[in-house]
Amino acid sequence: MRIILFFIIIIISLTPVLALECEIKEINAVPGEEITISLQIKNTDSDEKTYTLSYYGDLEGYFYYENKRISSIKLTPNKTATLSFTFTAPEKVGIYYISLQADESVGITLNVSYPEKSVEVIPKIKKVVLEAGDTVNIEVTLKNKLNARYELNLSCEVPTQWECRFYDGNHEVKKLTLSAGESRTIKALIETESSSTVGNYSAKLKFNEKVEEIEVLINKTHVGEKGEIRLKLVDKDGKGVASAKVTVGEEIFYTSGDGEAIIEVLPGTYDLKIEKGGYEVKTIRDVKVKGGRTNDLETVLLEKKAYYAEITISSRVSATIGEVTSIPVKIKNSGYADDSYALRVEGLPSDDYTATFKQDNLVISEIFIESGDTEELKLELYVPSTAEPKEIPIKIVAEGAYTTVKNLTLKILGTFKLYFEPENGKYTITTSQGESVELKGEIKNSGVGTTLTNIRISVTLPNSDWELEDISPELISSLKPGERYPVSIKINIPADASPSEYKVTIDVKADQTETTDRITFVVQEKGYGTLIGISLIVASLIAIYFLIKKFGRR
Repeated sequence: MRIILFFIIIIISLTPVLALECEIKEINAVPGEEITISLQIKNTDSDEKTYTLSYYGDLEGYFYYENKRISSIKLTPNKTATLSFTFTAPEKVGIYYISLQADESVGITLNVSYPEKSVEVIPKIKKVVLEAGDTVNIEVTLKNKLNARYELNLSCEVPTQWECRFYDGNHEVKKLTLSAGESRTIKALIETESSSTVGNYSAKLKFNEKVEEIEVLINKTHVGEKGEIRLKLVDKDGKGVASAKVTVGEEIFYTSGDGEAIIEVLPGTYDLKIEKGGYEVKTIRDVKVKGGRTNDLETVLLEKKAYYAEITISSRVSATIGEVTSIPVKIKNSGYADDSYALRVEGLPSDDYTATFKQDNLVISEIFIESGDTEELKLELYVPSTAEPKEIPIKIVAEGAYTTVKNLTLKILGTFKLYFEPENGKYTITTSQGESVELKGEIKNSGVGTTLTNIRISVTLPNSDWELEDISPELISSLKPGERYPVSIKINIPADASPSEYKVTIDVKADQTETTDRITFVVQEKGYGTLIGISLIVASLIAIYFLIKKFGRR
């Protein structure tokens, strides 16, 4: 018995007294929680001693003594001091081991996790009734029930093609950090799809593991309907930009005179490309369109270019061979800076063609135009007589700080002139009753640069008693410029035609043009009629002679 007691005393005397002690061996904490552990350190030596304080673990902490942060402490023999170690729990959930050291060490197990009821979620609306395509904002109050800050991941589970987003004020958020005990109200935006059918749907709002379900009743659908995009384009002065081109997908629209556009397209998400001469191109991306709904983009600003000009002229102009053709041209300076423009025409076939710009009848080769102004000019084109009818692509160029080019097609035209000329230029023919008259003449193409085709002659007689015996030829297939072709027209005069003047109309028609002439026929009595007429005239003259002789003596 004495031997056993002896060994116990020896063991006790050989067991060291720990300088560092901590009553806590295991701690439960939430991510980011600040934790303070109480420690005791005792100098068990017979001499004064300095203890260096340190720790090991995946965290950051500090030692404190009498509210002062320390890294070491000096103790007299048998002196005991109460310290504290303060640290912040890691953000990541898990199990951590902490070793605190001051000559000796103590170990602590740290369990980092979230309790089941870390946050309280209070949605102010649990059920909504909407039309398909509507959007609803639901206020949600989040309360952190922990004594540490709490990080929330925000997400949604909604039907296909629906959208859900969270907003803290005007900012979209996907993650929130609440300080200890903090309450914050955010908005959950639920955007339904216009093609959703009538029925009940569920939208789940998720805050980490916490889920709040919102019931959505769709009472009207817009399946198959188009949607609208509305906008108004303005310049820096607030003036509407008219006739701007707005490309939406594969479709093209234009703004009205006051800059407004109403665009109807199928549901979807589009990029809008806006173009207007003199303005910078603008693209508006990810514009959503819902069936039966209007997405109003309100006012859209277009920025003017410093230098820009436009030439206004018909895209097709014609000029006649051998003549000068005057073509009106307008040049507008649509930029915000003044500019001068050198003028020229490109693409004319040869030097025989001439192009001259005129302003107020003065020939010019350059013009100065202030910002926003339009100048009206005349382009005079001369086509030589040797030209042939055809179409020529040409360009009108106004070259300045900005060079504008107008492409157009110049159509070279000949002149269509058809002419009938009776033989020896006789437009009056004297004939008698019952005679057959042959009217000879020529058909002439007196035009320039054009061949006349399918030329026919028709004759209109004074009345039905007159007879058209023959027209030769009946058809002239073609007649080149300057060519002549002889023709003959035979007409029978009725035997009982009254002596008088008669008009015979001759119509000459080609595929390209036509002409009309009239020939006067003077019809006399046949044979003795002339003698009787002469006799009467002689008798009248004799009678006049005797009357003058008789009365003249008085």
